[in-house]
Amino acid sequence: MINFTERLDELTELSEYVVGTHCGFGVFNASGRLIAANRASRVPSQIRTKPVQASESRDSIGMPVFMSCADDGTPLACSYIDGCPDEERVLVVAMGSAGISSEVLNRLCRLATWFLLREFDVWAETKRLRQVLNEQEVLINHISDGLLVLDRTGRIQTLNENAARMLKLEPQRCIGKDIKGLLDFDLAISRVFETGEGYIDRELQIDSKNLRLHLIDTAVPVRGDDGQVTSVVNTFNEISRVNRLSYRMAIDRARYRFSDIVGESPAIEAALSSSRKAARASANIVLYGETGTGKEMFAQGIHAEGNRSQGPFVAVNCAALPRDLIESELFGYAPGSFTGADRAGRPGKFELASGGTIFLDEISEMPLDVQVKLLRVLQERQVTRIGGTRSTDIDVRIVAATNKNLIELVAQKSFREDLYYRLNVIPVNIPALRNRKEDISALVDSFIRRYCSAMHRPPIMLSRTALTQLQSYAWPGNVRQLQNVVERLVNMTDGNGIDTIPADCMQHTVAEQQIRHGDTSISMTLEDAERQCIRNSLETHAYNLTKTAAALGVTRPTLYSKMKKFGFALTLKLADT
Repeated sequence: MINFTERLDELTELSEYVVGTHCGFGVFNASGRLIAANRASRVPSQIRTKPVQASESRDSIGMPVFMSCADDGTPLACSYIDGCPDEERVLVVAMGSAGISSEVLNRLCRLATWFLLREFDVWAETKRLRQVLNEQEVLINHISDGLLVLDRTGRIQTLNENAARMLKLEPQRCIGKDIKGLLDFDLAISRVFETGEGYIDRELQIDSKNLRLHLIDTAVPVRGDDGQVTSVVNTFNEISRVNRLSYRMAIDRARYRFSDIVGESPAIEAALSSSRKAARASANIVLYGETGTGKEMFAQGIHAEGNRSQGPFVAVNCAALPRDLIESELFGYAPGSFTGADRAGRPGKFELASGGTIFLDEISEMPLDVQVKLLRVLQERQVTRIGGTRSTDIDVRIVAATNKNLIELVAQKSFREDLYYRLNVIPVNIPALRNRKEDISALVDSFIRRYCSAMHRPPIMLSRTALTQLQSYAWPGNVRQLQNVVERLVNMTDGNGIDTIPADCMQHTVAEQQIRHGDTSISMTLEDAERQCIRNSLETHAYNLTKTAAALGVTRPTLYSKMKKFGFALTLKLADT
């Protein structure tokens, strides 16, 4: 708050110097109560002004002043000021003494009013700047990045709490000190002073005696009027936090929980029970199940209901990654590792999944040389990027999935035995749909509601005959195939009910027929597949051998040989002779 008394004392000294006589000054609130007065005068604590002239006079800056007198007849010059701090309106009074003319008193009141108005402005600006400084201090200490400002001599001008925490420094003791005397490593900021060029989002690995950090670092030069760099603003953050943020922005979250898995059959309940136990543990898991059984839903449920649910969930399909890119996708690469690589380098899926779960789907398709590196990651809990020399600590849980028998692959030397034992700590078997047919009705209802809602139409009803058709089908594509059929029915049905399932919705392949006749291996030999492929092509082209050979990508003599091998009759058309 403004100290009116000091200001008014200064005015008294000024008035004595200017007019050579003593004058009293007072500031009263709107009700006439004294707020402040100069110490040398006897200004009353309460005042009631009595106007002696009706009109107000104004000077060149527009301050209205009116003449009045106190109860005892003392002449007064008065002026109102609006917007005074803590008061809506105040009255500035110059109280005359013997020998002071009304004109002098008027001018002194104007001087006092102007003096106090300037004081109000300074007070308001000071308050505003103090508020700005407070806001900046809060901002500096509460941004998630570490903030460090160095002057040209390398002395610390600003150091926020996060920077101090990461660099293990005390903010209050570091201001004004040379940073080289505080750290046993180089932050690389000195080069910005030399070159005048900053940088954005560079990776910085610190591995000193006292500190080990992996940072994302940005440095921005600040130039003076002469164009020279006067200081550098350096912001940085731990790469683990940056990875978590990039996960939130770029990677799918675990959207499913166990409650989203539909079914109450004993088979699915057993799989859910095993998965819930696995979720509470921290060991690696392998999910076994045919294609389309919902292995990723189980993986997401394990993550969502485990103690890593707040961390990232990163899904990788090992079969979908190109052979020459799978290693860089999983483990990342250092800057300039290969042609076309990002100049800043890139973290791999394992780094992005640190603190959470990585889901390795179709783990059986991972090349053997990559299996070796995966085994090392599991053993050391560290990742070394391609082209890099430093290892990065990771904390990740692996949930793998496969539709093959890993034991058989180990026996065939296509899957490493040591990796198998590292991964297969908790095996979970997910049943095929043909082994849980009592769940088909609930699954169909769930899919119908979802797709009808998306199309803004009422749910369609299935007759008992249609439901029996679905329940009697073998479903080699499992839940994914059932979902596909229901989606097609919802989109192609005009009415509100379905009496029978169209035949083209569930076409029977050779593999499906094997399932129908009790052969659950649903595998074909290469020779069987070749025989079936040639038969289908011959029938498609009405036994036109020229067209059939072209469609199969073989010569006519080769086609003749294959047909003879498989015992196909040569029914030639005129066009082929």
